[in-house]
Amino acid sequence: LVAGDLGCVDDSFTTMSGRKVALRFYSEHQNTDKLNYAVESLKRAMRWDEEKFGREYDLDLFNVVAVESFNMGAMENKSLNVFNTSCVLADPVTSSDENYYRVEGIIGHEYFHNWTGNRVTCRDWFQLTLKEGLTVDRDQEFSGDVNNCKTVTRIKSVQVVRGGQFKEDAGPMSHPCRPESYVAMDNFYTNTVYRKGSEVVRMYATLLGEEGFRKGMDLYFDRHDGCAVTCDDFLSAMADANGVDLSQFSRWYATSGTPVVTWSSNFDNGTGKFTLTLTQSSRSEEPLLIPVSVGLLDKDSGDEVVPTTVLQLKEKTQSFDFPSLKGDVVPSLLRNWSAPVKLNPSSGIVDEVQLSFLASRDTDLFNRWDSGQQLFAVATIKHLKRDTSFEETLARSMDAFGRTLDDENISDDSIRAYALSLPSEGTLAEMVSIIDPPAIRESRSFVKKAIARKHKNEIAAAYGKLTKAMAGSKFSVDGVSVGRRRLRNVLLGYLCSITETAGEQKEAAEIATNHFITSTGMTDKLAALSLLASMGGEGENAREAAIERFYNDANADPLVLNKWFACQAGTHLPDALDRVVKLTSHKDFTLTNPNRARSVILSFTMNAAFHDLSGDGYSFVGRMIAELDPINSKVAARTTAGCLIGWARYSEQRQALMKAELQKLKSLEGISSDLLEIVSKGLK
Repeated sequence: LVAGDLGCVDDSFTTMSGRKVALRFYSEHQNTDKLNYAVESLKRAMRWDEEKFGREYDLDLFNVVAVESFNMGAMENKSLNVFNTSCVLADPVTSSDENYYRVEGIIGHEYFHNWTGNRVTCRDWFQLTLKEGLTVDRDQEFSGDVNNCKTVTRIKSVQVVRGGQFKEDAGPMSHPCRPESYVAMDNFYTNTVYRKGSEVVRMYATLLGEEGFRKGMDLYFDRHDGCAVTCDDFLSAMADANGVDLSQFSRWYATSGTPVVTWSSNFDNGTGKFTLTLTQSSRSEEPLLIPVSVGLLDKDSGDEVVPTTVLQLKEKTQSFDFPSLKGDVVPSLLRNWSAPVKLNPSSGIVDEVQLSFLASRDTDLFNRWDSGQQLFAVATIKHLKRDTSFEETLARSMDAFGRTLDDENISDDSIRAYALSLPSEGTLAEMVSIIDPPAIRESRSFVKKAIARKHKNEIAAAYGKLTKAMAGSKFSVDGVSVGRRRLRNVLLGYLCSITETAGEQKEAAEIATNHFITSTGMTDKLAALSLLASMGGEGENAREAAIERFYNDANADPLVLNKWFACQAGTHLPDALDRVVKLTSHKDFTLTNPNRARSVILSFTMNAAFHDLSGDGYSFVGRMIAELDPINSKVAARTTAGCLIGWARYSEQRQALMKAELQKLKSLEGISSDLLEIVSKGLK
């Protein structure tokens, strides 16, 4: 039951059988004009589920209510979905492209739960990934299909797994996607259950093909409609519908941690046979069934001589032969990230020449992006370690950037934007044994500035060309418009990274300020503010002016103010902590609203300044968590899980400081069971 003085937007949807369904979206009266995109997203989701899986909505009414203070993104109560306002409200003035994407995805996600979660539900909480992992996969497929951006959607999904779920795998909260035990079930609404769980579902589709997966889904629904079932029931439906044995695949549900696949290859010039050898390692006592999608490219021409082929790695070590080739080849491995694993060369030595080749020639767009990311990552890690071969790797990275920027064969600006972007600090952190966040930020910034200086004229020209093309255009969230904004903002980031001299600081501030004041929507405005928020020296006045103007323009809109707080909590300025502490005293900050609390505390924990060796960042967050726990234990627990319990990955000095904060939290009088479970696991 939801009761209150709410406004309503009414619409309807006609199902494939001709039945009319009333759609009613409720929010506070001042927000009803921001509900239209969510309404249209729901209708797209309903049509997609009919066409993709033959699933029709079964009631005559579908209600959605927007709630500002809500811990989760949304909840799929039958015919009364409850949404966090950040996941349902959208308009060009207050919402970025990512907000629009999120609204559409989560609207779809909660609707798809009608079949995968409600009509077929979980027997017990241990099966949570059965509904969440499956439904995440469905909402990702939906977003990719309706926006004609499957590669972009895949890139975004993989970034989340590598930057977040891998971190979870490596910490004390590591668990299988089907957990074996829990104290507070709320603590297992995790990246592993959701995101790794979705990758497990995706592997079914990779192994069985699109037609086979649909057959399995049909049988699953036919067998279990109206029932409470298990992950094993889902596996059985997939196996029985396709007449295959998937018993080995079931080990994914019980295996924690991130599996590693290593590879080596050999080409026999005499016979034209290419041999690929794969070796797997994981926490499973027995080998997993790992689908490895592979394509082969001619080493000279770059032509694809073997199209994508799915290899089934079932043993600890297996070799696969590709005979009768006319010449040596370059393997494109794990295409479209066919399994949630880390892929490494058996030699331990990255072939940078091969990465450069794939980054410019791979026919698989995902792997083309991924190869470039690996090359950028190698350069960054070499700078971090002061490797003597850094300059050579940097030169390759700069060349790859230039080729991607100029490549006329890339028609999608979003793909170009992702290909030009460096790996995130979180992704880079998962590539080193001892994490030093400030040093990672410094090395990443160094590489970015070097690339920007090398290609400044070309970047500026491309930025100017996009600016001219976008001038006077009507706001839209179609793929072309989103791609243009995404690419232009990536280019802006490179131009504004050059700030060593006073003149460069002034130039960067002028470019960002002009981008800010001429923006026609939140996407460009937020991109500029994020850059300005970290500008010092000659950019200081521009920074403060933009921060003040953004706040005034927000006109007290809660979702816009959340962005204002988050931008400042993520600043790279030397006094970042002082600024964040000051934000918690701002009249618009409160711990009682989950979105507002996360906008400052969670955003700061992702800032390298959080890990300052003084320990002041840890102490500040520890105090905030202690204050938050009696107000909202679930947000307090999740903030702790994300920022303090992974202490073992850091230096001894940081380990001691982080553990000290965990110990303080554990000794809190009246500590919640949610927080106690996380803290206790973190101290083991």
